[in-house]
Amino acid sequence: MSSIPKRDLGVVIGRFCPITLGHMTLFDTSLSFCRRTFIIVGSAQERGTLRNPFPVETRIKLIREAYPEESESSLLIGGLNDMTNELDINVDWGKYLKENVENKFSKFASLMIYGNDEYRSKWFSAEDIKDTDEYIIARSRLPISATMVRGFLTIDDERSWQKCSAELIHYLYKELREELMSVPVYKEIYDQVRRSKVMDLDTFMKVYKRYEAEDRKKKLEKLNQLKK
Repeated sequence: MSSIPKRDLGVVIGRFCPITLGHMTLFDTSLSFCRRTFIIVGSAQERGTLRNPFPVETRIKLIREAYPEESESSLLIGGLNDMTNELDINVDWGKYLKENVENKFSKFASLMIYGNDEYRSKWFSAEDIKDTDEYIIARSRLPISATMVRGFLTIDDERSWQKCSAELIHYLYKELREELMSVPVYKEIYDQVRRSKVMDLDTFMKVYKRYEAEDRKKKLEKLNQLKK
């Protein structure tokens, strides 16, 4: 039985702030199925914020460090700014994404790989991806979130962070935590968790969710103002 020939170009997009073993499942799938993989680091314009505390340079560095055996011709990584903010998901965003890939490769993806978040289906019109296959990985296979990883960094739980992160980046723990804790909002979250006297992920998530709800509210208000 002959093997299925590899596709030319696989594309994976996310904020990867920072990368987790779950993200690496997406990357590994593309590297297995495609001759070239393009990882697009979204919200590249953001740094020092709740959802994107790490700058795009750090996010790209972590991915590259996790795949030292991959050449820059087989694994390409680039940043992409939001059109407005990360909640502005529609077919215009899909066209914007497609144009950026085509400008770099003179073609769009042969294969798009992503987790099964509901909003993914709203990215593209049928016409824009008529020649692109999609590979969706069930969220149950990606149980680790970047928020959890940031939580372990915040509460200084290095062992739990290691379980969620590529072994090849474990040596960067101290550097990453220092970078995260230099962000004012994460200093605030840490102080609130510490005052609770229960320094664990559940406490972090309870505090974080309050900040996230306010962050989401502000972003939606901004989008509504832009649409008026």
